Amino acid sequence: MSQRASSSTSDWTILQPWRELLGADTISAMIDVVRQYGWLPALFGVALHSLARGVFEYMSDPFVITEGYFFTWWPAALAVSLFFGTFIVIFSWFVYFGLIGVIAGFFSSKHDLAFDTFKFGGYLTAIFAPIFLLGSVIILTVTAPAEGAQVAVENGDDFSEFATTAYSFVHDTPQMHVVQILKAAGWIITGFLMLPIVQHLYEIDEKRSVASVLPVTLAGVLIAFLV
Repeated sequence: MSQRASSSTSDWTILQPWRELLGADTISAMIDVVRQYGWLPALFGVALHSLARGVFEYMSDPFVITEGYFFTWWPAALAVSLFFGTFIVIFSWFVYFGLIGVIAGFFSSKHDLAFDTFKFGGYLTAIFAPIFLLGSVIILTVTAPAEGAQVAVENGDDFSEFATTAYSFVHDTPQMHVVQILKAAGWIITGFLMLPIVQHLYEIDEKRSVASVLPVTLAGVLIAFLV
C-alpha cells in the first residue's frame, strides 16, 4: 500500500484506478484508492455516463427516428442531445450522491457531507454507460410512423400537439419500457454498492447506512420510469 501511495501520479493511466478499485479486497482499501487518485477518474466515469446518455437521447428522439437518424441537421441535433444528456447526468450525480451524503452526515456524529461520496459516485455512475448504450441499440428497433410528421405539416396541425403525440408514441413502446427497467436496475445496483461505502465513510451502523441510501435510491428507481 505504501509503495502504491508513493508512486508518482504522473505515471498512471485513466484505467489504473478502476483496476485497483475492482481489485481492492476491503472497503477501506477502496476508499484509499479513491482518495489517492482524486477527482479525475471519478469525472471520467461521469463523462462516460454523459456520453452514453447523450447518444441515447439522440437515438430515442421521435423526430430523429422519423427522419432516419442522419439528416441535414443531425450534427446539431446530436450536439443538443449530448448537452442535455450531460446536464441530466451531472444533475443526477449531484442530487443523488449529495442527498445520500447529507442524510448520512446527519446520522453521523463524526462526519458531515464527505466529498469522497461524490468521488465514489463518479465511479459508480459509469454503471449507466453500458445501460444507455444497450438502450440505444434497443431503441433502434423502434419504427415511428414516418407519415405522422408529413400529415401534420400538410394539414396545418399544431406542431406542439404532434410533438406530444410523437413523444408519447416512443415513450410507450415496449422497447422504452425495457430501457426503463434497465435504468431502474442501474439505480438498485448503485444503491446496493453504496451501502458499505456510506457505512465506512461516515462511520455509522448498517441501519443508518440503509436509511441514508434507500430513500434516495427508491426515488431514482421511480424517476427511471418517468424520465
